[in-house]
Amino acid sequence: MLLDAVVRTSAAVAASPGRLAKIAEIAGLLRQVPATEMPIAVAFLSGELTQRQIGVGYAAISDLLGGYGEADQPAASTPAKTPTLSLADTDLAFTEIGAQAGPGSQGQRRQLLADLLSRATQAERDFLVRLIAGDLRQGALAGVMTEAIAKAAEVPVADVRRAYQLTGSLADAAAAALGHPPADSFPAARQVSAEASGGQSQALRGVGMHVGRPIRPMLAASAPGVAAPCWGRCWASPWAPSGWASSSSSRARPRRRRDTTASALSGSSPGS
Repeated sequence: MLLDAVVRTSAAVAASPGRLAKIAEIAGLLRQVPATEMPIAVAFLSGELTQRQIGVGYAAISDLLGGYGEADQPAASTPAKTPTLSLADTDLAFTEIGAQAGPGSQGQRRQLLADLLSRATQAERDFLVRLIAGDLRQGALAGVMTEAIAKAAEVPVADVRRAYQLTGSLADAAAAALGHPPADSFPAARQVSAEASGGQSQALRGVGMHVGRPIRPMLAASAPGVAAPCWGRCWASPWAPSGWASSSSSRARPRRRRDTTASALSGSSPGS
């Protein structure tokens, strides 16, 4: 897919005052994105790079575009008239820029960035500059992206939120929702997606926790009162891993912890 399609969608999202209109614009694009470019499209529309950081700051961008006018810096040429950059090409260029290290790496990064900008149209340049600087400002944060992914895949938004929380990645959640789970992530979702026809929602429910992969924080719901019991509801919730739900006879109950410190100071045993 051409980068221009994402740029035009981003402009339409920024111009849409309503949340539902933003969701519809993004969902319409996501339905057309190839599986291999889904992580890139989701990251770009979220105002992020797939590499997180590539070692290029606003000063380097300003030099390339003539903001500071340093004579020894490579300058970006005239913008292209016809869009030719694809999402994969753009992401590959960012990867190459971020891989530069050692003496002279700063100049190499600026040269590679100048080469990338020389292949972009003016609209694409504006988008890339704001993307690199972390200043996309299109009014589509994680909440809007989550609902757009759910709308594009026609699955419950709660399933997408759960996958996003457990993977920590909107790109991975989108891949599972749209039937393209990554090869190195959540095997249960990948198996369900391969075996079930139209089972995007099942694939999302197959997403689980991985050792060593952090999960996103979740806001706790309010209890009706201080003394209201919540153990049964917590363990029986769909967020708990399979096999953890307990019956009424074996529900987890809070236990009073013995104050061993106080016992040691008084000279008595913990059980006395």
